[in-house]
Amino acid sequence: MELPFEVLVYLFKYLPKSDRKAASETCRSWYLAANDQCFLKNKVAVFYKTIFNEESSSPLQIFEDSPITYYNYLFNEVEISSKQNEFWNKLGEHIQCLTLRNCDICEKVFVHILQKCTNLETLNVQNCKELFMSGCLLEGKSEGFLTENLENLKSLSLSGNQYLTDALFNRFTSAAPALQELDLSACSLQFHAGLVKKFYPPGTDIFLNPSESVLTFYFILQLIISRAKNIKRLHFSCTLIDGAALKALSEIKDLELTSLQAHSCDQLTNTGILSLTSYQTSLKELDIGLCTRVTDQSLVHICKNLVNLESLNIQRCRAVTDLGITELHKLKKLKSLNISQCELLTKEGLEKGICAGENQSLEELDINSLNIDQTGVIMISERLPNLRMLNLSYCFNAVTDTSVQVIFKNQLLLQILKLSHCDKVSDAGLTGMGKVEIKEGEDGPIMSNIDESHMSPKIHLGSRAEEEIVRDAKRKKDVMLMCEKLSMDSYTGYSLARLRSLKELDISGCNRITDVSLTYAFNFKELIKLNLSRCQQITYEGIEHLVKNCPSIEYINLIDCYNLNDKAVEDITKNLQRLKHLELRGCNQLSDKTLEAVRAYCSKLQFLDVQGCRHMSPELACSIGSLPSLHTVLMSKPGPYIEDGKKNRAPAPAFLPALMRKLRLH
Repeated sequence: MELPFEVLVYLFKYLPKSDRKAASETCRSWYLAANDQCFLKNKVAVFYKTIFNEESSSPLQIFEDSPITYYNYLFNEVEISSKQNEFWNKLGEHIQCLTLRNCDICEKVFVHILQKCTNLETLNVQNCKELFMSGCLLEGKSEGFLTENLENLKSLSLSGNQYLTDALFNRFTSAAPALQELDLSACSLQFHAGLVKKFYPPGTDIFLNPSESVLTFYFILQLIISRAKNIKRLHFSCTLIDGAALKALSEIKDLELTSLQAHSCDQLTNTGILSLTSYQTSLKELDIGLCTRVTDQSLVHICKNLVNLESLNIQRCRAVTDLGITELHKLKKLKSLNISQCELLTKEGLEKGICAGENQSLEELDINSLNIDQTGVIMISERLPNLRMLNLSYCFNAVTDTSVQVIFKNQLLLQILKLSHCDKVSDAGLTGMGKVEIKEGEDGPIMSNIDESHMSPKIHLGSRAEEEIVRDAKRKKDVMLMCEKLSMDSYTGYSLARLRSLKELDISGCNRITDVSLTYAFNFKELIKLNLSRCQQITYEGIEHLVKNCPSIEYINLIDCYNLNDKAVEDITKNLQRLKHLELRGCNQLSDKTLEAVRAYCSKLQFLDVQGCRHMSPELACSIGSLPSLHTVLMSKPGPYIEDGKKNRAPAPAFLPALMRKLRLH
């Protein structure tokens, strides 16, 4: 008996995206339910490094014949020519969001696309420099069909186009009267007053005679002034926007921004930020990360005036200190905060800022590379109960077996956890086997170190590194014994497995993690991304348990895990049916058997990195590129190799030209 269509759609709403995609492959009725209208608005059809041809099996032909109508398309690093015109003729009127990124496309084809896409709401033309190089794009088109076709356009991104000029920009915007969002990130915006005087003498109507040589902030500013009531979101990241320019922008009459992205703008100063906070009080999202001239003065005014702020990024604003960070408690609606790489911040600043009391609103926190200790992480974990994302990477002194135990105890809603290069974490912390009890009045739990009193009192004649290896081996053995004797419910520790909603985990560089953790602490049905790079004690035994308990993994990074063998990779390819991204660089025990397993079982693999795997033959690695879903293979250049102390200088094999498009040699 089949469930009614409406019931299937209702049930699928509770599934994560990847699970819903897998369910859609079960049968036709499930496929249709998983592609109901309520899901399609957020689905994007992605063509990455795709080679289009005129055959019936062309990826575009599949979408033309599909009973499902998709509204969002992204073309990345593909060649779009007139041969694909039939696709735009059939589906263009349904497309609402179109992204062309790093594409090879000519002006005539682009104009044809705009002619057919009559209901566009979002248009992104990013890093397509050849399209703008001549300066003639859309010339003479604005007054005709283009104005009608782009009348519903709300978001326009022309980021990364170095040949963009005032004239080209004007042709796009004059045809889009309803624009609300504008993205000019990484464009060659010119701010010098001398250029304005040169190209726009007094009395000149800039909209009638826009410059065909440069892209000036003056022209952008005049456009925003003319449409101040509509513009809500602006992106000027990676440009030379300075304090004076931001001040002029902020003071525009009737302009009420909700989002401003100014990431990596080295010229931005406090003057502009102060003006922004005084006039644009409706801001909900502000990104000034990597703006090195921003100081505490700016942060104080941000926290005082932008009371509606929900997302704030001040990554690597190195002049910010505890004086500014203590003001963050005033942002009661803040949901996302990035204060990573701010070297002057301490636990005291966090305690008076985001941890001044129990913070129920903050859901995402990035504090990687902060100079705090483990009591700071314990405090964060206890004061921020609703975190969904937590990045503690490179907090060497803060992330220990003690502090991660508190995280596992309190942060049960976590979906993303990053502990990259926190090398004090061991199996005892991840499994919870080193936990004693939490006593009232103490800062946090006290971890019982593995008892080393019974270790041999003999003087160790090796190096300190060798001695540490011996101790790690002893710890691993002891924790393994404890795990075997106790069940999950019979000890007082807190295991990583408590984070049942985990979707992404990064413990790269945590070299004390062994097979014990993979065996007893990894049981995540929704885990999609896993980074285990440089966890060099991991072997086949741990991988065997991992792939059985975490079947939804799509991205796995095993770079420099040199203890892995072909059997481990075979287990990965057989059990992880959704695998799309596999990194095996530096796993020098792997051979051609690994490549054969990939070819046999990885029907959905898109990315493969086998650089430094010297026992793999280049010929077989090249043949892997013929897999239909695989778009990128990273492999080492063939030869010379050292065999028996001698260099093998045999000539490189002849690669097939068609496959070379998928291969990157390093």
